[in-house]
Amino acid sequence: MPPAPSPWLRARARRAAGLAAALLAVACASPPKPAAPPLPAGAFYWEATAPGGGALFLLGSVHIGDGRSLELDRRVEAAWRRADALVVEFDPGAVSPLDALDITDRHGLLPPEQTLHDVVSPETYEQLRVYLKQSGYPMQAADRMRPWLLARVVAQLEYQAAGYDAENGVDAWFLRRAAGSKPVVELESMEEQTALFASLPDSLQEKLLREILHGSGDFVAMTREILGAWERGDEAQLGQLVLGSRSDPELADFYQRVFTERNQRMSERLAALAADGRARFVVVGTGHLIGPEGVPVLLADRGFLVKRIVDARLRAKGAAGAARPAPPKP
Repeated sequence: MPPAPSPWLRARARRAAGLAAALLAVACASPPKPAAPPLPAGAFYWEATAPGGGALFLLGSVHIGDGRSLELDRRVEAAWRRADALVVEFDPGAVSPLDALDITDRHGLLPPEQTLHDVVSPETYEQLRVYLKQSGYPMQAADRMRPWLLARVVAQLEYQAAGYDAENGVDAWFLRRAAGSKPVVELESMEEQTALFASLPDSLQEKLLREILHGSGDFVAMTREILGAWERGDEAQLGQLVLGSRSDPELADFYQRVFTERNQRMSERLAALAADGRARFVVVGTGHLIGPEGVPVLLADRGFLVKRIVDARLRAKGAAGAARPAPPKP
């Protein structure tokens, strides 16, 4: 039997597995446009019934949180209790610490013959060096990373400084609640998510890194806007913040890969799951559920009867803090 991973190794692996791919969308978000009338306040929650009777309860997640607990609307709570399984984008607990590190290293590190100097401009490199020095992060480690992974590192450093944590995200909250009571189904794997980012052209990876470095001063403020729009159920603002602008051709390619194409795959897999007639509770990033290319629209195109429950309310309660909120009993 191999030796048990050290606490340091487990912590590093948990960070590698816990950073959801959708967090990078914040790096490309645009400032909100002036006041569009908001939709009625409520949760990003849909109920979709398959032609054969299977039910999908779709809840839009935010992948980070500040430690406050989540209070569910009674209809969402009833759907949770009815569901036979929890479906998430991916489950960090589905990979071992060593496998998580292997996946991150294979897709996130440069080949031995390359360093970061070889793949980004001198201006981007210097801006990153200054930022990491101020943050106390070793440049020696950064020199081995691909730009997409460094963009995640910068995002994580900003989140940590502000008291946000992926383990306080809505999907993580439901994963803890499902432990021992409901099976968990992944729509993707950690391998798929990391391979997706590694497949982005080098120029686009550098653009993502540059965008998040340029906006690091506003990053936490924008994150608070995203969390506020999610809690209010404000689809117009959240769509602008998370889905951003498609006017830049390179970023349009990013959104095509990270949202449009993944939404198609998610809807296909959800439709296949629902074919057995059972009920499932689905928690994915809200950016995958809103807009004309969102999963609810794609399920409707497949013959599902889809309804957004606009007056269902979710709210975070209690004081913000770094501790993970304990979910209620199943």
